Amino acid sequence: MTLGEKITDLRKKRGLSQEELAITLGVSRQAVSKWELGDAMPDTDKIIALADYFDVTTDWLLRDIQPQQDDASGTDAHMSPSQARAGAPLLLCMTLGGSACGLFLLFYGRFAASSQIPSVIGILLQICAIATAMGFGLYLRNSIDAEQGANFIRAFWRVDIWLVALLPMRMGYFTFLQLVNLIPEAPLSHLWSSLPQPLWGLGRVLLFAGLPIALYLAVCLFVTLVLCRTRKKK
Repeated sequence: MTLGEKITDLRKKRGLSQEELAITLGVSRQAVSKWELGDAMPDTDKIIALADYFDVTTDWLLRDIQPQQDDASGTDAHMSPSQARAGAPLLLCMTLGGSACGLFLLFYGRFAASSQIPSVIGILLQICAIATAMGFGLYLRNSIDAEQGANFIRAFWRVDIWLVALLPMRMGYFTFLQLVNLIPEAPLSHLWSSLPQPLWGLGRVLLFAGLPIALYLAVCLFVTLVLCRTRKKK
């Protein structure tokens, strides 16, 4: 196997394009293409960078000398694409389940518990769920399969945004109520009393219930339908 064939094989196993590998190594895409076709030879520093990035030895790249294994198993340090595909759905369900449990504990601690311990545990659960999902997604994207990693992150946030956004929206709603309370009562009463009774009731419903619900739906739908939409392959 030539050096160019090895670079091509390593790059495809990581799910990288020639341009992505070129950006990682600080060269042009044309340079990577010439290496893979055998039309050019990488400089010494680039060969070392290739060996470090793909976790192989320079001897293997240049002379087909296999590195000695430190243990009998000789397992690869990186997760294979098949293992990543098998584990991604399970981890997605676990992180979303953890986030949902965190939300339940958060509201339980706020409205039913006699202490703030459930709320604290709920916040920590949500933070751990987000950190785990993002870490796994970034690992997939950078080390295994770039497209699968991006899809994992998008799939997580399509669902989790509906759970995570409830807390900041609730905090924003109470902040809004506090700002309304700062308005002098006399002009506010005059405003409400000047309106017909049906409009007065409708206005209160829209202001104190409809507005926060609409804002919550707008944020969640924007993240779900715009930021996390499936990218079409070119």
